[in-house]
Amino acid sequence: MKKTIQLTVAATVLLSLTACSNSNKDTLKYESTVKANQVRLDVPPDLTNPNQGDRYVIPTGSGAVRASDLNRSQGQTTQADSRILAQVANVHMVSDGAQRWLVMDGVNAQEIWPQLKVFWQEMGFTIGNEEPAIGFMETDWAENRAKLPNDGFRFLLEKVGLGSIYSTSERDKFISRMERTDKGIRVAFVHKGMEEVYNSRNKDNTVWQPRNSDVNLEAAFLGRFMHRFGQNEAQIKQQLEQTQTNPIQEFARIEGKSLIVRGDAERNWRRIGLALDRVGLTVRDIEPSQRIYIVQPTSAESEAVSTEKPGMLKRMFGSKAKAAAPARENLVVKLTAIEGGDRLVVLDRQGSPYQGSDLSQILSRLQTELR
Repeated sequence: MKKTIQLTVAATVLLSLTACSNSNKDTLKYESTVKANQVRLDVPPDLTNPNQGDRYVIPTGSGAVRASDLNRSQGQTTQADSRILAQVANVHMVSDGAQRWLVMDGVNAQEIWPQLKVFWQEMGFTIGNEEPAIGFMETDWAENRAKLPNDGFRFLLEKVGLGSIYSTSERDKFISRMERTDKGIRVAFVHKGMEEVYNSRNKDNTVWQPRNSDVNLEAAFLGRFMHRFGQNEAQIKQQLEQTQTNPIQEFARIEGKSLIVRGDAERNWRRIGLALDRVGLTVRDIEPSQRIYIVQPTSAESEAVSTEKPGMLKRMFGSKAKAAAPARENLVVKLTAIEGGDRLVVLDRQGSPYQGSDLSQILSRLQTELR
């Protein structure tokens, strides 16, 4: 159950797109570990939050949505249906270091936000959390069932209704970030992963622990999202080749209890926002004028790490999990302009320098992500 499939960016995306016509070739076949709350998608008439200025203009609401609510049969249409875009002419992929995102010109968040929610549901995920005011959407954990071996034992378990106990050793979730630009919007996906490992010599019990973000998976899903708006396989392949990960450069260095990030202010702000998500500091609020991110150590990761997952026999006959670790308090990540870049510091909620034992680890992981 611990087989690993090495995914290259181009191969993963092309196989995934081909799977639209042949599901047997699908290398990305996710199934959420959380049941979706079926919520109808109704786009409110006023999509502007007056407290946010014009940086983000995204409809409110949360929960999973049904594709059928957007694509009704027999020609029925609603206000929400009329906002769906069949094709976006000006959509392209951009990269900076190890980060990729989509630039979509000539559209607005009101048009794309509902499409993003439906996209993740169609990919097998449920929406776990969203904060439209800051362009934030997070899926729940899901398993890529395409990684399971297609053997007789699994087939037997599926037949008797026990297919769920035959699983991979990995779980994935994604954070979507949507930001308004002068010409349209910018969309980025951040992958977060967990892997199941044994915690006893007898190998009769396992626990979940974080694994590194997979930029190939991020690129694969960005490619699929592009495909949704009229991009064909050749166009997506070309975009991927043009945005290959750049060679490692020293764009960030640790200096004392801070991180020095080279580059212009706008670039640093954008890249740091995505990097925070990757290192387990989920952005909950922003103050662009003060260059402040309000972040929270991801509670879902804390729960996954502290909850033991029993072996197959225990899963079949029942087992109680340990209580999850309590959520940690919010922190403040502040950027201060210096010559040639920015200085990043981590503060506690009182605004004092953060003294936690994990500060060095936070700065080290951010340095790696900002290369």
